[in-house]
Amino acid sequence: MNSNQSTPAAAVAALQQEIKTRTEVIRTLADLREQLDADRICGAWLSTENNLSASIRRIGEGTWRVLVFDHALCYKRLVQDGIISLRRHRLWLGADDGNRVIYDATAETLTIGCYGRFVAEDSIRRRDDDEIVAAEPFNEPVE
Repeated sequence: MNSNQSTPAAAVAALQQEIKTRTEVIRTLADLREQLDADRICGAWLSTENNLSASIRRIGEGTWRVLVFDHALCYKRLVQDGIISLRRHRLWLGADDGNRVIYDATAETLTIGCYGRFVAEDSIRRRDDDEIVAAEPFNEPVE
């Protein structure tokens, strides 16, 4: 038998190895996509329900730091310095599974566990800028 010819067992083993490699690549790509999707929570957020704001930044793979501030008084008060982690394909605030973090891309809102719903700070500023431009039309001086 020629050594260049493969046996059925060798062909099956090669096919199984190729399937295993492709599965690992697909799993890695899915994990990266999940991380990128979750990174959309990063940034500055303002509560839609109360005087809170939140600042979120990535600190590691599948881990983000969140600072929640209360603006009810004339100064900012830190309410929460916590960790958001990606577990079981969901975002969670701290170790308590009751504190889900949910990003809604359609509504562009972020729900942070017991703190409620937030909107991106820059989306509010963009809306305010659009309203300012619309409210103040430019009148050219008459000569």
